[in-house]
Amino acid sequence: MRKLLFLLILGAVIWSGYWFVGSSAVRQGAERWFADQSARGMTAERTDLSVAGFPNRFDLTVEGLKLADPQTGTGWQAPFAQVFAMTWKPWHIIAALPPTQVVTLADQDIALASVGMRASLRTKPASDLPLAAVIVESGAFTATSTKGWTMGAAQAVASINADEEIEGAGDAPNAYVIALDIADLAPDPATMARLTVGSGLPATVSIIRTLATATLTAPLDRRAGEARPNLAALALTETLITWGDLSVTASGTIAPDADGFAAGRIEISVANWERLVPVLVASGVVKPELSQTVQNMLGALALDSGDPAVLIVPLVLSDGRMSLGPLPLGPAPLLTPPNG
Repeated sequence: MRKLLFLLILGAVIWSGYWFVGSSAVRQGAERWFADQSARGMTAERTDLSVAGFPNRFDLTVEGLKLADPQTGTGWQAPFAQVFAMTWKPWHIIAALPPTQVVTLADQDIALASVGMRASLRTKPASDLPLAAVIVESGAFTATSTKGWTMGAAQAVASINADEEIEGAGDAPNAYVIALDIADLAPDPATMARLTVGSGLPATVSIIRTLATATLTAPLDRRAGEARPNLAALALTETLITWGDLSVTASGTIAPDADGFAAGRIEISVANWERLVPVLVASGVVKPELSQTVQNMLGALALDSGDPAVLIVPLVLSDGRMSLGPLPLGPAPLLTPPNG
């Protein structure tokens, strides 16, 4: 009995020592990070920094946060931020963000109000700390800009998972599965009022769901800042947008061409596509005088698909341009700098 008691006391002492050494390392690492940012000319301020969670967690709390890059004019302010890690797996951290934050861009400030916004980062326990998964989620949130626009959603979840972490996804090198799920997206009311004129569509997009696999030129790990991974290919497995009775699904593959522009083909299916034409006109993609021509053209394409209510058309990206079937849309997105 005495031996057991001795072992328990010894184990408690060793574990306590591990926690105090680990918590000291966490605190010093955080202090060093703030000092390094200031030395680089960044604004990196906080009013308090503490570590708690004994004996099973390292809970880092930073209060009065103000981070900014004076050169770009970007920054972030928050009353606090918390980072949690279990003592036995410090490679998995969870961050809890406050209900109010302010993001500063070069031309505007954006106030964020959210419920339960948090993020999870998990790396693999290896020397290069390769990324295993990142998950960012929030309950109801709103964003309000000093430029006058607002937007919000009832719920949002975004994630990036190393391909081998997904069951049945395969084991492609430097491949990451990207998922996005947004419920009841409410874009800026003034913008939506303009876009939905004559379409009969509501001001809220009820579902936005995307699943894709991005293949990069280098892995996402602690050396990514040196390797600078670029996009080698993007395979869109599933996209679903439900906006009133307008429903859009899409799948396909794109990759940067030699000039860095997106190139490839994405097959798009639009149910109740007639709702889309007024939106294209209101957004400036289609000139008002051409709306009936576009309506007739898309109607003919829908008849070819076998169901006049469903439009099946490819989004083609080639030579720096993109088109939706026979309808030109303009320049293709620039995915990478020219020649990588």
